[in-house]
Amino acid sequence: MNQNPYYTKSKSVKMNITHLIMSLMLVVAFTFFSVQTAITQEVLVNTGFEEFTLGEPPTDWEVRGNQMQVTGDTVKTGDKSLGILGGANDDRVGVAIETENPVISVEFWAYIKGAGRSFNLKVVSDDDIAQNDGGVYLNWNANATRLYNGSAWVPVDDFPFETWKYVRVVADVGNSVFDYYVGDDRDQALTAEPKSDLEFRKAATNPVAQWVVFHVYSTVAQGFVDDLFIYEGAEPVNPAPVNPKGKLATFWGDVKTHSSF
Repeated sequence: MNQNPYYTKSKSVKMNITHLIMSLMLVVAFTFFSVQTAITQEVLVNTGFEEFTLGEPPTDWEVRGNQMQVTGDTVKTGDKSLGILGGANDDRVGVAIETENPVISVEFWAYIKGAGRSFNLKVVSDDDIAQNDGGVYLNWNANATRLYNGSAWVPVDDFPFETWKYVRVVADVGNSVFDYYVGDDRDQALTAEPKSDLEFRKAATNPVAQWVVFHVYSTVAQGFVDDLFIYEGAEPVNPAPVNPKGKLATFWGDVKTHSSF
């Protein structure tokens, strides 16, 4: 027979409180750990080119030539886009990337006006922006996307000209491969079946990307880029909110995502 029922009940209550506190601590610790591990992807560039001057290249970008400039001629959202309007071979406009993550995602709207060969996209691992090797090297030509493997142009996917399409490239610099997605809008591109494990034009020369570049070589058809969005990792990240008048460039970090590549 229990000689002290009050003591037994008190002990039971204390044990239950202890278990509750421990459970709460575990929940808090798990939540903190999840948040800390989720904050792994930094947004590097998010711009609709609205903040730049018409008729000039984006400020603080690396530029060669004078025919790659902000334009209001062919635009997807807002009032401005980046026009790749022509130029001599190896003309370019590119933005420097600062990251320690070997994987970056590059997204943008693309429109090709006319027919024939248009601009190239490069994700450059080399310190030299002019380097064509050691990274992603894509080209738009004759209603198709192609990559250069070092010796020949290889078809990647169909790409209809004279219409806006959403492009996503996930570059795994550590393994010198990339995935290519395309859709009628961002949601469709994010859920599209990618062209996977496409090879860089030669192996990367640095462990991370140094530049994202729109490059001219034998360009015939003008190209336009809108809503350029570059971020770390392969897991899609939502862009920052924009103001009602258009789009702003933002550089911000510690974005919560689910995982990294």
